Amino acid sequence: MTLTEIIETFKTRFNSSKIMDSLEKVASFNSESDSGSGEKDSEVYLENNPYVNSSGSYVKSPGISRITRDEREPLIKLTNVWKIYQMGEVEFAALKGIDLEIYEGEFLVVLGPSGSGKSTLMNLLGCLDIPSEGTVYLNSEDISELDESELARIRGQMIGFIFQSFNLIPTLSTEENVLLPLEFQEENREAARKKASYLLDIVGLSNKKKNLPSQLSGGQRQRVAIARSLAVNPPIILADEPTGNLDTKTGDYILKFLDGLHEREGKTIIIVTHDLDLVKYATRVVYIRDGEIEKIEERRKNGTEE
Repeated sequence: MTLTEIIETFKTRFNSSKIMDSLEKVASFNSESDSGSGEKDSEVYLENNPYVNSSGSYVKSPGISRITRDEREPLIKLTNVWKIYQMGEVEFAALKGIDLEIYEGEFLVVLGPSGSGKSTLMNLLGCLDIPSEGTVYLNSEDISELDESELARIRGQMIGFIFQSFNLIPTLSTEENVLLPLEFQEENREAARKKASYLLDIVGLSNKKKNLPSQLSGGQRQRVAIARSLAVNPPIILADEPTGNLDTKTGDYILKFLDGLHEREGKTIIIVTHDLDLVKYATRVVYIRDGEIEKIEERRKNGTEE
Protein backbone atom coordinates (compact mmCIF):
# COMPACT_ATOMS: atom_id res chain seq x y z
CA MET A 1 0.00 0.00 0.00
CA THR A 2 1.46 3.34 -1.00
CA LEU A 3 1.81 6.26 1.38
CA THR A 4 -0.65 8.27 -0.71
CA GLU A 5 -3.23 5.53 -0.19
CA ILE A 6 -2.49 5.47 3.53
CA ILE A 7 -2.94 9.20 3.82
CA GLU A 8 -6.21 9.10 1.91
CA THR A 9 -7.41 6.24 4.13
CA PHE A 10 -6.69 8.23 7.26
CA LYS A 11 -8.25 11.38 5.81
CA THR A 12 -11.49 9.45 5.39
CA ARG A 13 -11.31 8.15 8.96
CA PHE A 14 -10.42 11.40 10.73
CA ASN A 15 -10.83 15.15 10.31
CA SER A 16 -7.15 15.65 9.56
CA SER A 17 -7.18 19.42 10.02
CA LYS A 18 -8.05 18.89 13.69
CA ILE A 19 -5.99 15.80 14.53
CA MET A 20 -3.18 17.45 16.45
CA ASP A 21 -5.26 20.48 17.43
CA SER A 22 -7.33 18.07 19.47
CA LEU A 23 -4.18 16.83 21.20
CA GLU A 24 -3.31 20.37 22.25
CA LYS A 25 -6.75 20.88 23.73
CA VAL A 26 -6.60 17.72 25.85
CA ALA A 27 -2.98 18.13 26.94
CA SER A 28 -3.58 19.39 30.46
CA PHE A 29 0.11 18.81 31.19
CA ASN A 30 0.88 22.27 29.81
CA SER A 31 -0.46 23.85 32.98
CA GLU A 32 2.23 22.19 35.10
CA SER A 33 5.12 24.22 36.39
CA ASP A 34 7.75 22.14 34.58
CA SER A 35 6.20 22.53 31.14
CA GLY A 36 8.37 25.45 30.13
CA SER A 37 5.56 26.97 28.10
CA GLY A 38 2.33 28.81 28.72
CA GLU A 39 -1.08 28.59 27.14
CA LYS A 40 -1.12 28.70 23.35
CA ASP A 41 -3.68 29.81 20.83
CA SER A 42 -4.34 26.40 19.28
CA GLU A 43 -5.33 27.85 15.91
CA VAL A 44 -2.05 29.73 15.65
CA TYR A 45 -0.04 26.81 16.98
CA LEU A 46 -1.63 24.53 14.39
CA GLU A 47 0.30 26.43 11.72
CA ASN A 48 3.46 24.76 13.06
CA ASN A 49 1.91 21.30 13.18
CA PRO A 50 4.32 18.92 11.38
CA TYR A 51 1.63 16.26 10.98
CA VAL A 52 -0.52 18.31 8.59
CA ASN A 53 0.22 20.78 5.81
CA SER A 54 -1.34 24.18 5.20
CA SER A 55 -4.37 22.62 3.51
CA GLY A 56 -5.05 20.36 6.47
CA SER A 57 -3.80 17.18 4.78
CA TYR A 58 -1.27 14.80 6.23
CA VAL A 59 2.36 15.49 5.42
CA LYS A 60 3.65 12.67 3.27
CA SER A 61 6.44 10.60 4.79
CA PRO A 62 8.31 7.73 3.15
CA GLY A 63 8.58 4.15 4.31
CA ILE A 64 5.21 3.66 6.01
CA SER A 65 2.63 1.16 4.86
CA ARG A 66 -0.43 0.03 6.74
CA ILE A 67 -2.71 -2.87 6.12
CA THR A 68 -6.20 -1.85 5.05
CA ARG A 69 -9.24 -2.70 7.13
CA ASP A 70 -12.77 -3.80 6.34
CA GLU A 71 -14.83 -1.42 8.47
CA ARG A 72 -17.57 -4.02 8.85
CA GLU A 73 -15.20 -6.17 10.90
CA PRO A 74 -13.81 -5.64 14.42
CA LEU A 75 -10.52 -3.81 14.59
CA ILE A 76 -9.14 -6.67 16.71
CA LYS A 77 -10.70 -10.13 16.99
CA LEU A 78 -9.60 -13.12 19.06
CA THR A 79 -11.23 -16.47 18.31
CA ASN A 80 -10.77 -19.45 20.66
CA VAL A 81 -7.32 -18.21 21.65
CA TRP A 82 -5.14 -20.33 23.91
CA LYS A 83 -1.66 -19.51 25.17
CA ILE A 84 0.17 -22.51 26.58
CA TYR A 85 3.62 -22.41 28.15
CA GLN A 86 5.82 -25.46 28.62
CA MET A 87 7.27 -25.53 32.14
CA GLY A 88 9.55 -28.53 32.19
CA GLU A 89 7.29 -31.52 31.63
CA VAL A 90 4.20 -29.56 32.64
CA GLU A 91 2.04 -27.40 30.38
CA PHE A 92 0.50 -24.24 31.79
CA ALA A 93 -2.42 -22.53 30.02
CA ALA A 94 -2.18 -18.77 30.62
CA LEU A 95 -5.20 -18.15 28.35
CA LYS A 96 -8.01 -20.63 27.76
CA GLY A 97 -10.29 -20.27 24.76
CA ILE A 98 -10.53 -16.47 24.67
CA ASP A 99 -13.15 -14.96 22.35
CA LEU A 100 -13.04 -11.15 22.14
CA GLU A 101 -13.92 -8.46 19.62
CA ILE A 102 -12.64 -4.88 19.90
CA TYR A 103 -14.07 -2.20 17.63
CA GLU A 104 -12.50 1.03 16.49
CA GLY A 105 -13.06 3.95 18.85
CA GLU A 106 -13.58 1.89 22.01
CA PHE A 107 -12.06 2.68 25.38
CA LEU A 108 -11.54 -0.86 26.63
CA VAL A 109 -10.28 -1.76 30.09
CA VAL A 110 -9.03 -5.32 30.66
CA LEU A 111 -9.33 -5.85 34.41
CA GLY A 112 -7.91 -8.73 36.40
CA PRO A 113 -5.74 -9.63 39.39
CA SER A 114 -2.11 -10.68 39.22
CA GLY A 115 -1.78 -14.03 37.47
CA SER A 116 -5.14 -13.72 35.70
CA GLY A 117 -3.63 -13.79 32.21
CA LYS A 118 -4.18 -10.12 31.43
CA SER A 119 -0.52 -9.47 30.59
CA THR A 120 -0.49 -12.47 28.25
CA LEU A 121 -3.65 -11.12 26.63
CA MET A 122 -1.99 -7.70 26.25
CA ASN A 123 0.96 -9.30 24.46
CA LEU A 124 -1.40 -10.90 21.95
CA LEU A 125 -3.44 -7.72 21.45
CA GLY A 126 -0.21 -5.81 20.86
CA CYS A 127 1.26 -8.33 18.41
CA LEU A 128 4.09 -8.98 20.86
CA ASP A 129 3.29 -12.69 20.80
CA ILE A 130 1.20 -15.19 18.87
CA PRO A 131 -1.29 -17.72 20.27
CA SER A 132 -0.59 -21.40 20.82
CA GLU A 133 -4.02 -22.13 19.39
CA GLY A 134 -6.76 -20.01 17.85
CA THR A 135 -6.58 -16.89 15.70
CA VAL A 136 -5.91 -13.20 16.28
CA TYR A 137 -7.07 -10.72 13.66
CA LEU A 138 -5.95 -7.11 13.31
CA ASN A 139 -7.64 -5.06 10.59
CA SER A 140 -9.13 -8.31 9.29
CA GLU A 141 -5.59 -9.71 8.89
CA ASP A 142 -4.79 -13.01 10.63
CA ILE A 143 -1.57 -12.32 12.53
CA SER A 144 -1.41 -15.73 14.19
CA GLU A 145 1.02 -17.16 11.64
CA LEU A 146 3.09 -14.05 10.88
CA ASP A 147 6.84 -14.05 11.46
CA GLU A 148 8.58 -11.61 13.80
CA SER A 149 9.51 -9.11 11.08
CA GLU A 150 5.89 -8.87 9.96
CA LEU A 151 4.67 -8.53 13.53
CA ALA A 152 7.23 -5.78 14.14
CA ARG A 153 5.99 -3.91 11.08
CA ILE A 154 2.40 -4.02 12.31
CA ARG A 155 3.39 -3.00 15.84
CA GLY A 156 5.37 -0.04 14.55
CA GLN A 157 2.60 1.25 12.34
CA MET A 158 -0.64 0.39 14.13
CA ILE A 159 -0.01 0.38 17.87
CA GLY A 160 1.38 2.91 20.33
CA PHE A 161 2.59 1.27 23.55
CA ILE A 162 2.60 2.81 27.02
CA PHE A 163 4.19 0.60 29.69
CA GLN A 164 4.08 0.75 33.48
CA SER A 165 7.89 0.73 33.60
CA PHE A 166 8.04 3.38 30.81
CA ASN A 167 10.55 1.31 28.75
CA LEU A 168 12.59 4.35 27.75
CA ILE A 169 16.13 3.76 26.46
CA PRO A 170 18.30 5.01 29.35
CA THR A 171 21.19 6.17 27.15
CA LEU A 172 18.95 8.24 24.84
CA SER A 173 17.67 11.72 25.54
CA THR A 174 13.99 12.56 25.84
CA GLU A 175 13.93 13.74 22.23
CA GLU A 176 15.80 10.68 20.97
CA ASN A 177 13.37 8.33 22.71
CA VAL A 178 10.44 9.99 20.95
CA LEU A 179 12.32 9.90 17.64
CA LEU A 180 12.90 6.14 17.86
CA PRO A 181 9.59 4.92 16.31
CA LEU A 182 9.97 7.43 13.47
CA GLU A 183 13.47 6.18 12.73
CA PHE A 184 12.19 2.62 12.53
CA GLN A 185 9.70 3.85 9.93
CA GLU A 186 12.51 5.57 8.00
CA GLU A 187 11.03 9.00 8.52
CA ASN A 188 12.98 11.95 7.12
CA ARG A 189 15.25 13.13 9.93
CA GLU A 190 14.24 16.79 9.79
CA ALA A 191 10.53 15.96 9.63
CA ALA A 192 10.93 13.47 12.47
CA ARG A 193 12.60 16.06 14.70
CA LYS A 194 9.76 18.49 14.08
CA LYS A 195 7.24 15.85 15.10
CA ALA A 196 9.19 14.90 18.23
CA SER A 197 9.50 18.55 19.22
CA TYR A 198 5.80 19.10 18.63
CA LEU A 199 4.74 16.12 20.74
CA LEU A 200 7.08 17.01 23.61
CA ASP A 201 5.62 20.50 23.60
CA ILE A 202 2.11 19.04 23.77
CA VAL A 203 2.95 16.94 26.85
CA GLY A 204 4.69 19.89 28.49
CA LEU A 205 8.30 18.73 28.19
CA SER A 206 9.70 21.07 25.56
CA ASN A 207 12.37 22.15 28.06
CA LYS A 208 13.48 18.56 28.74
CA LYS A 209 14.50 17.49 25.22
CA LYS A 210 18.13 16.80 26.09
CA ASN A 211 17.50 15.20 29.48
CA LEU A 212 18.16 11.50 29.98
CA PRO A 213 15.37 9.41 31.56
CA SER A 214 17.34 9.27 34.82
CA GLN A 215 17.04 13.07 35.01
CA LEU A 216 13.23 12.99 34.85
CA SER A 217 10.55 12.27 37.44
CA GLY A 218 8.29 9.25 37.06
CA GLY A 219 5.46 11.40 35.72
CA GLN A 220 7.75 13.08 33.21
CA ARG A 221 9.05 9.72 32.00
CA GLN A 222 5.49 8.49 31.47
CA ARG A 223 4.72 11.63 29.48
CA VAL A 224 7.77 10.96 27.29
CA ALA A 225 6.38 7.44 26.79
CA ILE A 226 3.04 8.93 25.71
CA ALA A 227 4.74 11.28 23.25
CA ARG A 228 6.68 8.31 21.86
CA SER A 229 3.48 6.26 21.53
CA LEU A 230 1.93 9.04 19.40
CA ALA A 231 4.94 9.59 17.14
CA VAL A 232 3.57 7.70 14.12
CA ASN A 233 -0.03 8.68 14.95
CA PRO A 234 -1.19 5.06 15.44
CA PRO A 235 -4.90 4.22 15.53
CA ILE A 236 -4.49 2.03 18.65
CA ILE A 237 -2.99 3.00 22.03
CA LEU A 238 -2.24 0.01 24.26
CA ALA A 239 -1.38 0.83 27.86
CA ASP A 240 -0.12 -1.65 30.47
CA GLU A 241 -0.80 -0.34 33.99
CA PRO A 242 -0.04 3.22 32.79
CA THR A 243 -0.47 4.74 36.25
CA GLY A 244 1.08 1.91 38.28
CA ASN A 245 4.32 3.75 39.08
CA LEU A 246 2.79 7.22 39.43
CA ASP A 247 1.32 9.28 42.24
CA THR A 248 -2.42 9.88 42.17
CA LYS A 249 -2.27 13.41 40.73
CA THR A 250 0.08 12.49 37.88
CA GLY A 251 -1.88 9.32 37.21
CA ASP A 252 -5.04 11.40 36.80
CA TYR A 253 -3.26 13.61 34.26
CA ILE A 254 -2.22 10.56 32.23
CA LEU A 255 -5.73 9.08 32.22
CA LYS A 256 -7.39 12.37 31.31
CA PHE A 257 -4.97 12.72 28.42
CA LEU A 258 -5.81 9.23 27.14
CA ASP A 259 -9.49 9.93 27.66
CA GLY A 260 -9.11 13.08 25.59
CA LEU A 261 -7.47 11.14 22.75
CA HIS A 262 -10.45 8.80 22.80
CA GLU A 263 -13.15 11.46 23.05
CA ARG A 264 -11.81 14.04 20.61
CA GLU A 265 -9.76 11.98 18.19
CA GLY A 266 -11.51 8.65 18.18
CA LYS A 267 -8.43 6.59 18.96
CA THR A 268 -8.94 3.07 20.22
CA ILE A 269 -7.63 2.93 23.79
CA ILE A 270 -6.93 -0.41 25.50
CA ILE A 271 -5.77 -0.39 29.12
CA VAL A 272 -4.68 -3.54 30.93
CA THR A 273 -4.85 -3.09 34.70
CA HIS A 274 -5.78 -4.44 38.10
CA ASP A 275 -6.96 -0.98 39.24
CA LEU A 276 -10.75 -0.85 39.56
CA ASP A 277 -10.70 2.97 39.54
CA LEU A 278 -9.79 3.00 35.83
CA VAL A 279 -13.15 1.43 34.96
CA LYS A 280 -14.79 4.89 35.05
CA TYR A 281 -13.05 5.81 31.78
CA ALA A 282 -14.17 2.69 29.93
CA THR A 283 -16.87 2.12 27.36
CA ARG A 284 -16.40 -1.63 27.97
CA VAL A 285 -14.69 -3.66 30.66
CA VAL A 286 -13.34 -7.18 30.14
CA TYR A 287 -13.02 -9.06 33.43
CA ILE A 288 -10.41 -11.83 33.24
CA ARG A 289 -9.49 -14.45 35.83
CA ASP A 290 -7.50 -17.69 35.63
CA GLY A 291 -6.96 -17.24 31.91
CA GLU A 292 -10.65 -16.95 31.06
CA ILE A 293 -13.02 -14.05 30.46
CA GLU A 294 -15.50 -13.96 33.35
CA LYS A 295 -17.73 -11.31 31.83
CA ILE A 296 -17.76 -8.30 29.52
CA GLU A 297 -19.50 -5.20 30.81
CA GLU A 298 -20.85 -2.38 28.64
CA ARG A 299 -20.57 0.97 30.40
CA ARG A 300 -21.37 4.62 30.17
CA LYS A 301 -18.25 6.71 30.70
CA ASN A 302 -17.97 8.01 34.26
CA GLY A 303 -21.16 6.12 34.91
CA THR A 304 -22.49 2.67 35.48
CA GLU A 305 -23.04 -0.59 33.68
CA GLU A 306 -25.53 -0.35 30.82
